[in-house]
Amino acid sequence: MTKVKITAHTYVCELPDAIQNQILQECEATFESLAFPVDIEAELDNVKGCKMCDLEDTINVQKYYTK
Repeated sequence: MTKVKITAHTYVCELPDAIQNQILQECEATFESLAFPVDIEAELDNVKGCKMCDLEDTINVQKYYTK
């Protein structure tokens, strides 16, 4: 298993697939629970280009950061 350093400035698209998929699942659940409709597929595509710090209001990213 490859060790990856994950910080607030790490882009989601740079993460290993397993972590990326977990983040996308969490984001999808958040988008589905919103009181207003959003284009979930478009939002998930946007997430891939985000830095971890950009997702702090969407999911709990702290648990992904490495020490």
